[in-house]
Amino acid sequence: MRLKDKVAIVTGSSRNLGQGIALGLAREGAHIVVNGSKENWVEQTRQMIANLGRTAIGVTADVSTSAGAEMLVTRTLETFGRIDILVNNAAVVAVIKHFLELTPEVWERIFAVNLGGLFHVSTRVARVMAQQGSGCIVNIGSVGASRAHRNMAPYDATKGGIEAATRAMALDLAPYNIRVNAVSLGLMRTDRWEGVAETELARRRRAIPLNREGTNEDTARAVIFLCSDESSYITGQVLYVDGGLLAQLRPADAESAPPPKDKLYHDFATK
Repeated sequence: MRLKDKVAIVTGSSRNLGQGIALGLAREGAHIVVNGSKENWVEQTRQMIANLGRTAIGVTADVSTSAGAEMLVTRTLETFGRIDILVNNAAVVAVIKHFLELTPEVWERIFAVNLGGLFHVSTRVARVMAQQGSGCIVNIGSVGASRAHRNMAPYDATKGGIEAATRAMALDLAPYNIRVNAVSLGLMRTDRWEGVAETELARRRRAIPLNREGTNEDTARAVIFLCSDESSYITGQVLYVDGGLLAQLRPADAESAPPPKDKLYHDFATK
């Protein structure tokens, strides 16, 4: 119960990783504001959190707009009277287009949600936290901020912006005892993996040193740490949750002479 009775807003929390974050915070004692664009998904997640014994409200709103962000924060304050935690998770992810095929509409929509949503919600929440004299903001980023995906230029551009914004926000808000950090994710399992052949899943995993995709729980644990007193002297930082993806120069099967696994185990066992 590291977050007992804290009030947390998690944008884009009606499904997938956002839902996992919201449930993780609730299990640590936080009351949750669930946000998403589809009312039935928002309500399902709200009910899941209520079943854990925590107070939860659902706010169906598009946080890429000023009006949507205002509604989210207003409803939260009407219900709880304070905001202790904000997790900026809402994002457009599944747009795969070659740079030569991009349209202004695609570019602007991804920026509106991924960076615009962060701005609209964070500025409002930060003002509340500044009056309280405390607060914690966690921005959800991606390894795409540091290494490029193919056919995802606008997504990677926004995630790079999120890491830069995290550092700038941390400096501006530190005098008010508001900490701002980011969790940047690698290959994570979401509902977009449903129906994918096992051979394809195995191919994806080969690029990860830990040889598995990340889960909702992996993401939630990192967010919980950054929202808890255990990280009270940490701000302006990016925590990579990527199974070792960014640590390597190239995947193992692309190395010039990758050592066979059997030999590695044999050498270790005989020392």
